[in-house]
Amino acid sequence: MITLRDYLNTDANRLVELANNERVSKYMVDTFTFPFTLRDATWWIEIGSSAGNAITKVIEYHGEFIGSLTTQPQVGWKNHTAEIGYWLGERYWGQGIATEALRQMSALAFSDPHCKKLFAPVLAPNKASMRVLEKCGYVLEGIFKNDVVKNGQFFDRHYYARHYQPGK
Repeated sequence: MITLRDYLNTDANRLVELANNERVSKYMVDTFTFPFTLRDATWWIEIGSSAGNAITKVIEYHGEFIGSLTTQPQVGWKNHTAEIGYWLGERYWGQGIATEALRQMSALAFSDPHCKKLFAPVLAPNKASMRVLEKCGYVLEGIFKNDVVKNGQFFDRHYYARHYQPGK
């Protein structure tokens, strides 16, 4: 059983346990650091997870915190869109959990009448994340060549998106 919930201050140690993993952070944005410390977790829970009107949820699997998702509403001429991102603790990869959690979070995001498009930037080597997005109805809209530098290495960024469709 997969459920989504808000972060609690008591989640900090579990967040460190899951996130302090080089394989988890490998293709994540730079604010998801490695090593990931208790200080990082506290900042994330208290400030980072809600900055810029973000909606962030803990993924629970059978009542256990195993990962997280965030939607970040955009502003200006893109205020009808939101970026979506997600991660799971390594032990939970390959079990269909990310797919179900993303389905739930996408539905939550589209329940906002202003949200008409969700997009997810994915670094080229992260094929598993691309498969999750595709299973949830996201389509590849473009590839930005050498768009991201992470740990001194250039990566192509694949831009996946899903548009709001009433009743789906």
